[in-house]
Amino acid sequence: MFQTLVKALEASIGYTINLQERIHWFYILTSILLAVYVYWRTQSRVPNVQHSKGNTIKNFLAFLFKKEHYWSKTAFTDYAFLLFNGFFKVLFLSWVLLWVTRQQNNLNEWFLEHVGYKTIELDIPVLLVIYPLFILIIGDFSYYLLHLLYHKIPFLWAFHKIHHSSTALNPITQFRIHPIELVLNNMRYALVLILLGGTFNYLAGGGVFYQKTFMGVNLVLFAFNTWGANLRHSHIKLVYFNWLESWLISPYQHQIHHSAQKHLHDKNLGSKLAIWDKMFGTLVKSKEVEHLIVGLGEEDRHYNTFFKSLIRPFSRFFLRSK
Repeated sequence: MFQTLVKALEASIGYTINLQERIHWFYILTSILLAVYVYWRTQSRVPNVQHSKGNTIKNFLAFLFKKEHYWSKTAFTDYAFLLFNGFFKVLFLSWVLLWVTRQQNNLNEWFLEHVGYKTIELDIPVLLVIYPLFILIIGDFSYYLLHLLYHKIPFLWAFHKIHHSSTALNPITQFRIHPIELVLNNMRYALVLILLGGTFNYLAGGGVFYQKTFMGVNLVLFAFNTWGANLRHSHIKLVYFNWLESWLISPYQHQIHHSAQKHLHDKNLGSKLAIWDKMFGTLVKSKEVEHLIVGLGEEDRHYNTFFKSLIRPFSRFFLRSK
């Protein structure tokens, strides 16, 4: 049990040094640089404002690290979920990666048996681009569909509400996920990896494509995390060009998804791509929402601690069934 706890703590702390994780120190650094740009743009629009260099740095840090976002009850709930879900993943989900690899091999063998042996010579540059692109498109579409179900099916919404209950977003809010949702998210992504991994394994004539990554992470994920992914859960209003927000979800567009206004809850459901939202009529662009308050409104009080958030979905279901 003690070893499991140590592994869970290592997993939680290891997020900052694992390049596949969004809160890796490099991605945090690039997000801070983008926040500098947002701060500069914000200040440049305020007339007759002059600051000394010391005051500018002090004001920027106050702008970036607002107390309510990092030192509040809602923030500590985020941190608790980070630690708890790290423990939960080590205890219950550590088998997923091995299962995915086994199923990828099974799919490859199925292709060999029913389609026949076939090798497509894919060189390293092609593998670096093609496989991540397929992961992006198929993975993002599956994310959109599952996310849509979270918002449309009351039973699933009861669990997904926990993620929306944060009243002050910060990068750790991404881990504010109920364990039931965590299982569903992992199974969704596992199925995508099995489908694409097994298929590419067959097409490439072996497992060579697994190594075709940039510093251990696929190029699309690296680019996404580098370009302000940590600002998606924050108060930093980073927007894209209006035309670009029809293709890619900007950080502020995701913040809009966290709005306390119910009619915005089921908008901007895509992870990285905005094309699914545009296709199905759930896209809202940054220019359409000027001011933003996040959370669940009057329901926030039911989710303002870790234990309330963990138990609330079950208690509601139990009370309804009686």
